Amino acid sequence: MSKPAYVQGTATDAPPVRVTIDDLRTHCAGVLDACGLPSEASHLVADSLVDAEARGISSHGVTRTRIYGERLRAGMINAAAEPHVVSTRTAALQVDADNAIGHVGALAGLDAATERAVETGIAAAGVHNSNHCGTLAYFTRRAAERGLVTMAMSTAPTTMVYFGGRSRAVGTNPISMSVPRPGHPPITVDMATSATARGKIILANQLGQSIPEGWAVDDAGRPTTDSAAALLGSVLPVGGAKGSGLAMMVELLCGALIADVTGDGIGDMYEDWTRPQRVSHLFIALDPDAWVGRDTFARHIDGFAERVHGLPPAEGFDGVLLPGEVEDRKLDAARTDGVQLSATVAADLDAMAELADYDGRLVVA
Repeated sequence: MSKPAYVQGTATDAPPVRVTIDDLRTHCAGVLDACGLPSEASHLVADSLVDAEARGISSHGVTRTRIYGERLRAGMINAAAEPHVVSTRTAALQVDADNAIGHVGALAGLDAATERAVETGIAAAGVHNSNHCGTLAYFTRRAAERGLVTMAMSTAPTTMVYFGGRSRAVGTNPISMSVPRPGHPPITVDMATSATARGKIILANQLGQSIPEGWAVDDAGRPTTDSAAALLGSVLPVGGAKGSGLAMMVELLCGALIADVTGDGIGDMYEDWTRPQRVSHLFIALDPDAWVGRDTFARHIDGFAERVHGLPPAEGFDGVLLPGEVEDRKLDAARTDGVQLSATVAADLDAMAELADYDGRLVVA
């Protein structure tokens, strides 16, 4: 299949639209279902995309509906995949995702790790033969809501330079961690090892916008604020050598150890239409009952959060927040006010619905 890797949009003065969470979820699930994904999987992916959008993480939000749908229609993803555990060794599990859409593969790994961790105290599940799975936080939060501390990481196609290099060599390899906080959303960190999630550059290009300095270089290794040039080039590691080192360790732990696939062995879902992605994920779940106990841990987390919130704020800040609280507040607001979408993204969702022969159209709140 030959197609442009990225479609560059133009900036528009058209006002944004608001769509209820339920309507947006229904629309995205309907499009994916029309592209051949079974209903249960369609709703899982749509829930992940809308969750990210409602939390203000538009780079991993509903704009991804198109690329997932296009890869499903092109046969690049196995819509009927049934991920399964292929090997176990006490607290270590290996899951073959069978080229499933990444969310389905990731959930299989998460479930395998959490179910075993309740028995053994700690468990790790590696997932191979998967695809892009959206935000890792969507999965680590699910486990934390079951009372488990959870860590996750994933490989990604080579779109980032290593510190000191000027050409693509490694993925933006994200990492997420969630800690349960009973009565409150989990404390969650989710970050790419790049200066920014590459999805933000893709979205900026779709909207016809430039990007900040320090995010990327062009294909000659020169700094750029042109989103189109950045997509042809490489993103930069966050924190220079530190982010570069983290990305390399995710590549080794999650790619080499779990799947024997790193670097150019991982396909780019936008640029490579000749093969599956072969992304791999790693989930590590810990049950507090194996250490201080869930009740003691929960009390400590409550006190810890109170101390953090009680810290004196720096100039220009209203207070010190826990990781994920900004996004949690945006989600709460979206539940009441709906999700705000740019006119460009809303139009693209309806265009994708038409392409997939899905009759539904966005219902603007």
